[in-house]
Amino acid sequence: MPKSTKRTLSKRAARIQRALHTEPPAPKKEDIKAAQKRTPNQKPPARGLARYPWATTISLLIILVAVGTFLAYFNHWGPFAQPAPKKDETAANATATATADASILANAQATATVTVKNMPAEQQKAMTDSVCVKDDIVKQITNSSPAPSDEEFAKIKHSYDKAPAMTIDKNKTYCAGINTKRGLIVVELRPDWAPETVNNFVFLAQNKFYDGIKFHRVLTTGTMHIAQTGDPKGDGTGDPGYKIPAETVKSEYTAGTLAMAKKSGEKENSGSQFFINTSDNSKALQKEYNLFGRIVKGMDVALAIQGPNPDDENAPQPAPDLINHVVVVPASK
Repeated sequence: MPKSTKRTLSKRAARIQRALHTEPPAPKKEDIKAAQKRTPNQKPPARGLARYPWATTISLLIILVAVGTFLAYFNHWGPFAQPAPKKDETAANATATATADASILANAQATATVTVKNMPAEQQKAMTDSVCVKDDIVKQITNSSPAPSDEEFAKIKHSYDKAPAMTIDKNKTYCAGINTKRGLIVVELRPDWAPETVNNFVFLAQNKFYDGIKFHRVLTTGTMHIAQTGDPKGDGTGDPGYKIPAETVKSEYTAGTLAMAKKSGEKENSGSQFFINTSDNSKALQKEYNLFGRIVKGMDVALAIQGPNPDDENAPQPAPDLINHVVVVPASK
């Protein structure tokens, strides 16, 4: 066999290399259309999620779970339900409050028995003989509905340009019912003691001024015991926009009497703030606070009134009781 030269071998290798890298001829358009043409029963290939039916099912489940979770959270269903108040705790709190109130009233009743015995004889007699303790009068001045709401209280007029004109009959007795959550305090108003003050009190009561007002100052220790109220602001600084003149004090500040409040040193009395003497304060008070009435029924209720003692920071500071309603009616002597 003849020996191949290097040149021959090189040419052969080049021919082989070209043969391996020769591109096939481009397909004809007719052949491509024929290949793409489907038979009558042939379906087009699936696209998107349709190619994966299991993925569609999972996606729907995820959406349903998300929507269901949102609805449960929004409407507080199932695991998102808010815990209902425990009936046992609610009932226990209500029972505890009722028990405490009953205890306060029981103690007040015991104290009232002693307090009444120490009143002047004429004052004790009024508790049985006053026209204001008659059943028909008590019924008229009783209003057992709750105190006004904050919204209702805000609608009551608490400011006037001047004191009211005299409208009461000075020859009549006026009976006032101070309705509280502790019970009813029946007051015999005395125009013969202080006609201007009684007229003012009747005017304010008839305009519901006192409805919803706090007992903002209740002193149960020290030398003076009182339950003070009549301030629409509830802090001892309020009044109806005017003051009333001083009137001669014609009796003593014995337990159960009502007098107008005023700042020390001022000549005029407050236009609306008054206090109930819950003990005999005759020695503790100078005769400069208009005395205008006395309790003839419900002394125990007056003694049960709760409220803060701003004069003694070390004393208990209970939440203030409210006057629910004050109702006044005239009565023949």
